[in-house]
Amino acid sequence: MPQILPPEVVQLCRKRPMPPAASPAEPKPFRVNCHGECVLNVTRVLMDRTFRPEQAQKVLLARALNDTIAWTPVIKVAVKKCYMMQVANVFYLTDVAQNRISSQCIPSSRRFLECAFAMIYRDCPEQHWNYNDDRCRDLVTTFNNCDFLFKLVWDI
Repeated sequence: MPQILPPEVVQLCRKRPMPPAASPAEPKPFRVNCHGECVLNVTRVLMDRTFRPEQAQKVLLARALNDTIAWTPVIKVAVKKCYMMQVANVFYLTDVAQNRISSQCIPSSRRFLECAFAMIYRDCPEQHWNYNDDRCRDLVTTFNNCDFLFKLVWDI
């Protein structure tokens, strides 16, 4: 499975300072939400708070090494479904309006990335599994049998 995000982008976003709460009444933003938003901003998947699904596909496919033929359908489906579930569905706005979550670093970026990673893992092309490696085989077995980890993703 390709390393889906460029490591330099992940490192950059981990080092970024957290934004302050927009007002004293508003909760502080969650670090993981800010990391997700940063990654999508740096890779230009998010531009002016607008999610660009085509750019998300391009960024994720760029990490697929030399086997884009096998990964293209997997990544396209993951981006499309996760976009519809996590980004187009703006359920979090009620939480922002009621001051339950911060208006800074909204959760949809992180949730999109989590959803996409899980679906890409789940639908990994057969030729990319390394069943000969004991650690890989054990990890695959554990992940595939863990209902909690992929509770929502298996039904997508």
